[in-house]
Amino acid sequence: MASVRELMQSLRDKQASSDAVNTANGISLLSWKHHLMLSYIQSLVLLCARRAVGDSMEDRTPPSNPFSTTDRSSRGSGIGDLVDSMIEGRVVLEKIKVMESRMRYQIEKLVRLAEESSKALSDTLSDPLAFRPNPQNFVNIEQSDGESGEDADEKSREDGIYRPPKLAPMPYVETSSDKRSKRQPIPKTLSSLIHQDPSRPHMESTSGLGFTPALASDRAREIQRMTEFEEDNFTRLMMKKKDARRRKRDEEDLALGGSGTSRGRRRGRGLEDEFGDILHSVSRTKTGSVGDGYEELRQRGKKSDALARSRMRTRDDVESDGEHVPQAKRTRFERERRTLNKKIRAKSKQRS
Repeated sequence: MASVRELMQSLRDKQASSDAVNTANGISLLSWKHHLMLSYIQSLVLLCARRAVGDSMEDRTPPSNPFSTTDRSSRGSGIGDLVDSMIEGRVVLEKIKVMESRMRYQIEKLVRLAEESSKALSDTLSDPLAFRPNPQNFVNIEQSDGESGEDADEKSREDGIYRPPKLAPMPYVETSSDKRSKRQPIPKTLSSLIHQDPSRPHMESTSGLGFTPALASDRAREIQRMTEFEEDNFTRLMMKKKDARRRKRDEEDLALGGSGTSRGRRRGRGLEDEFGDILHSVSRTKTGSVGDGYEELRQRGKKSDALARSRMRTRDDVESDGEHVPQAKRTRFERERRTLNKKIRAKSKQRS
């Protein structure tokens, strides 16, 4: 208790001297915070003492004016008035905490400025050499910047790591190729579920290749990579005329449903091979000129008149007259079937 009394006496002495506790040039927000904290602690101590005596919590005489008025009268001395003043002080302290966090930068700046000014003033008065000329002011700024840049280059060479010069902040822009490489492929199960969705319209390819893209060959993937590169960079790849013609033919082959690896007359036959049996079965003229197969089939499908049908002779009638009837040209399906039958017979003979 003796130490507490000594401390309280020293605080009273400081408070009595106006020079020791002069807050006229300070920050009013911090001064208000300290006074509110002190008032809150005093009210808490008095509340504990009054409760120990046995006073009632209902004893209060609130002021008639609201809290926002500047000329509000003070509260009474009852225990209920102490509780109300503590509540008001607690609310104000919470509001001050928010304001202090928002003004932290300005407060720290003012405190630092006050400390540096007082320290510089004391150092200047005690040191007579503080007013001497500074030789560092005569050094060329550009030369010093160049030397610092050379030192940084030497440090970067020592560790072997390239560090670009920090001239200006540059944003990192991710290229489209990096995005495409990081993109995860769609699982096969998910893609099959998408196409099996009954709410989606049914898609059917005319070339018979289905919905899978024509990327079964390396050449098709290479053409796709070249096309994507040209679209991303808005430029054309430089290549020889021979390579350009080959790329054009392969693109046409892929567009018709091929794989891009066909050569010669087989190029671009992805769509045509589906109707090859029909087109090859169409008879050609005696002169050997090749006409439009679809047009010939269309003409054959038309119904002829009664006179033309009466003049037509069947194959049996022609053979009965002794005339030689040329054998009709076999279709592609018939030729492949005949070849397959020959292979089967040859294998059966070898086994026997």
